[in-house]
Amino acid sequence: MQKSVQRSAAAIRFGVLIAVAHLLFVLIAGKLYAGSYASPWVQGQNSSLRLIAAGGGPSQGVYRAGVEIRLEPGALTYWRMPGSAGAPPVFSFEGSANLKGAEVLYPAPSRFEEEGSEVFGYRGQVIFPLRVAAADPARPVRLALRLSYAVCAKICLPVEGNATLDLEPSGRGNSADSDASAEALSAAEALVPHPLTPQQRDALVSVTLESAGPVPSWRLSLRRSGSDDVFAEGPPGWYIETGKIGPDEYLLKAVEKPPAEEEASVAVTVKDKRQSYEFTAALALPVAPKDSAGR
Repeated sequence: MQKSVQRSAAAIRFGVLIAVAHLLFVLIAGKLYAGSYASPWVQGQNSSLRLIAAGGGPSQGVYRAGVEIRLEPGALTYWRMPGSAGAPPVFSFEGSANLKGAEVLYPAPSRFEEEGSEVFGYRGQVIFPLRVAAADPARPVRLALRLSYAVCAKICLPVEGNATLDLEPSGRGNSADSDASAEALSAAEALVPHPLTPQQRDALVSVTLESAGPVPSWRLSLRRSGSDDVFAEGPPGWYIETGKIGPDEYLLKAVEKPPAEEEASVAVTVKDKRQSYEFTAALALPVAPKDSAGR
């Protein structure tokens, strides 16, 4: 005799609850993926980092994203040229998917005294804006970051952090999250120095030789007021100290240079109250006249 099996009302209700829970999980997970404009925080020594991105999708295949670092009170991390001590951050995007390239932008740094040395970097918090180009603009980019950086508090420690963030061409997602990330990125981008053309540089800046002694120096004069500080990055073998000597007047001293080299092309960053800017300047020493024997 065939026996019929009938499910109880409790079992039916339990099955319905499981199905509803599964559907809610799928919907919430999809919403979180679509609305995720920041990776989870990655904890490091006296610091933490994450990736963030602005909403709205890419513009001409390029996304606005950034690397955000938060530092413990009293700790600092370094600019791309750390000064007379420290180490610059090293960004790697190896392991990313559908990535054509990622350009790192650097906000103008501040100058700090550290164990008798002048160093350049950031305290509290810094966002390095990124310009992320997709290999195929129609497909998402999986941005994978490996960042090596140094954090100094009472002692200096190397830190490495890894983060991943998916960037979608549709730009869909939670508007509050995307607005917050876009606002933070806009504030960081405003701190990135604006590159001057040679014509703009010549209209704003003059560089004259101050001393051709054992430690040669040049006077940098700015024709626009409002500068806070100046930083100079020399070619390999050169180290240029900078210091303010008057309103919008700075001294550039070549404290290290190859003995045989008498000129250098130097990248100069001017930290300005309104808009920081950067340009390339030629530092040159006068050529000594040759004697009658051509020496």
